[in-house]
Amino acid sequence: MGQGEGSGFCSNDGKVEELLGPGDGGASTNPEMPEGMDKRTHKRLLDKWYAVHPACALVLAALLALILTLVAAVAVLSGRCGGNPTVPAALVLACPEDWVAYGKVCYHLSREEGSWEWSQEQCSSLGASLAVLRMRWEMGFLLRLKGNADYWLGLRRQGERLEWVNGSSFNHTFPVHGQGACVYLNDDAAASSSCSQQRPYICSKPQALM
Repeated sequence: MGQGEGSGFCSNDGKVEELLGPGDGGASTNPEMPEGMDKRTHKRLLDKWYAVHPACALVLAALLALILTLVAAVAVLSGRCGGNPTVPAALVLACPEDWVAYGKVCYHLSREEGSWEWSQEQCSSLGASLAVLRMRWEMGFLLRLKGNADYWLGLRRQGERLEWVNGSSFNHTFPVHGQGACVYLNDDAAASSSCSQQRPYICSKPQALM
C-alpha cells in the first residue's frame, strides 16, 4: 500500500481524495488542533478542507441537524410521560369530575328530584343512563354510597317482566319489592313504585379514555 492510501475521504464529485497531508502545511484530519499548531493555522486549514469538500460538509451538517431533532423529540416525550418515552402520553380510563368510579363504571348521584322518565332524560343529557347494575356487588356499593335517600335506578316493568333501560333483561340478581312500574333503591334494598314519584336518581356509564 502506497503512502497516503486508505486515508482518503469523499469529494463533491464522488471520488475518493486524499486528505491534507504534511505537504499541505502539516494539517491533520483530527478536528482537534495538532500539537504545535496555532489556532489561526488550524482554522485556515479547516476552511480549506470545507472548500475542497463541500458535499461532505453538507452531509455532516444534515446528520448533525437530524441528531439534534431526535434528541429534542425524545426530551419532549420523556417530559410528557414521566421520563419514559416508550409510553404514550397519558390515556387512562377515568370518570368526569363529580362522578364516582367503581369497577370500571362511573356513577353520578343527582341533587335534583323528578319522575323516572325525567331522571332518565337528565342522565341521557350527560351521556349516561339511569344506573344499570350487572352484578349483585354493584347494588351493595350503591347502597353504601347513596346514604338514606331513595334513588331511581334504570329498571322498569315492561308487561310482566322487569327490563333495564339499555334493553337487557333483569336476571334477578337481587329481589325487587312491590309491583310498581319503576324501580328505586331504598334504605337497604330495591323496591318499585309509580314512575311519577319524585326522587333523586343515579346515572351510570362506562369509564372512558381521558
